[in-house]
Amino acid sequence: MRLGHYEAFRPVCVRCRISGAGDHRIELRAERRDEVRVLEGMLTCPACKYEYPIFDGIPLLVADVRDHVSRQLGELRARDDLSPFAESMLGDCAGPDSELGRDRMYLASYGRAHWADHDRAQPGEATLVPVLDAALALAGEVRGRWLDLGCAMGRGTFTLAARTGEPALGLDMNLAMLKAARRIVVAGKLRHAIRQVGVVYDQRDEAIDPAGRALADFWYADATALPFAADAVDGALSLNLLDSVASPLGHLTELGRALAPAGRAVIATPYDWTGAVTPLEAWLGGHSQRGGVRGSSAATVRHILTVTPRPEGSPALALDTERDDVPWTLDIHERARITYTLHMMRVSKRPSG
Repeated sequence: MRLGHYEAFRPVCVRCRISGAGDHRIELRAERRDEVRVLEGMLTCPACKYEYPIFDGIPLLVADVRDHVSRQLGELRARDDLSPFAESMLGDCAGPDSELGRDRMYLASYGRAHWADHDRAQPGEATLVPVLDAALALAGEVRGRWLDLGCAMGRGTFTLAARTGEPALGLDMNLAMLKAARRIVVAGKLRHAIRQVGVVYDQRDEAIDPAGRALADFWYADATALPFAADAVDGALSLNLLDSVASPLGHLTELGRALAPAGRAVIATPYDWTGAVTPLEAWLGGHSQRGGVRGSSAATVRHILTVTPRPEGSPALALDTERDDVPWTLDIHERARITYTLHMMRVSKRPSG
């Protein structure tokens, strides 16, 4: 955790905030640190005394730390010095449906999407880059403190830091991806595997020094319960996240709460709903095709962001402009790709009242 980001973003106690007990800035205690970052330590709420741990430089800023730590024990204890031979043997033994198998597949797909243009052995298109270009073009002027929500392997966070010249913060709840992104910050190394077929992967360990590296940091946090006070950030990217959270409406609400009065954000999503992540009842469209918009997710979200007068409890966001034609491709393995068409929206904070 970079000390400069702790000061710039001033995280607050998530438990106190969501319970209505107020915005209490959490206090930092470092057990291991260097001149610019905390490697291990604790963030403690001065009011409720709840503790948020920092492991391997990544703070876990979620309301139920015990639950998240218990589910992430394997990744928290994982080694990063395994040889390709050892990783291959573990992958074969664990199989494709194991936690290791799923993590390797996600890291392979997102690593390729974020950083394929830095792969010397098998160079390709980093398919997130045109999405980022489209998002930043839609955003217009980008300055101040920005969040990259659902940051995955960090390409958007580094891009924001380079564009603004100020601290940019990537948030995600995939610890393996956060560790990979943080490794770029700390060591200037990108380590992930590329899936060839089945559980056959080619390991990559590349030197990489992206623009914005000195101003990027990565935290474990929930986009539906952000660890920030109201009006705390100047802008945010939410790329391919809205359909990947338990409460999409909660994500929009939190985004509106955290944005400063002049803040703006860019949201992009393919509306690829799955009940494994988002309960059907929480989907924004994608069901109840008997209604006026015939189940259209784009029309449902558009209504949420444009309806006036604003219903009680609706997100404090207004739709400024949009595109409905932005392609994004994920590599699945050497013979398979998925191409999505993203609905991309620039939103701004609605005035109160």
